[in-house]
Formats: sequence, structure tokens, C-alpha cells
Amino acid sequence: MQDVFPAWIAEANQTAYIVHVSFLDEESSQVPLAAFYAALTETPEQAVALVRQAVKPGAVVVLTDARLSQSTAQAIGIMPDIAMAL
Repeated sequence: MQDVFPAWIAEANQTAYIVHVSFLDEESSQVPLAAFYAALTETPEQAVALVRQAVKPGAVVVLTDARLSQSTAQAIGIMPDIAMAL
């Protein structure tokens, strides 16, 4: 049987932070679009910075109170220091 988890193991000091992103795409909608991202980092500030790099300039990026356990983050393939859209 093949292992279904990625080969990396999260560091004990890393947390999978959930970040909310909203932006207005004036070409396709009058209503702001929303998305959630996860980022496995050592600090919430690093998570927000990673997500800001991954989304359009001008998007509103807000850290939520939600977190993922390391086992959940690993199961869905979140890699350290990379923002992943959920």
C-alpha cells in the first residue's frame, strides 16, 4: 500500500493559518468575490504575507481565527511557506 501523505513533515512550531481574501473583479461581478487560503508558517504575519503575494494587488487579506491541525494540513497537501487556495 502506498502512503497517501506528502513526504514532508511540518515543524512543531508551524501552524496552518486560514486567511480570508476578498476582492472586486469589476470585469465579471459587481459583488466582491471571496476565497480562503491556508498557509503553513511559524507566525500569522508570515501567513498573511504569503497570501498577499499570491493574490491580486488590492485584495483585502484578513487573518481568521481558524487553524488546521498539522495532520489535516498534511492530509490535504499544504506545504510549508506556500499559500494554498482552499
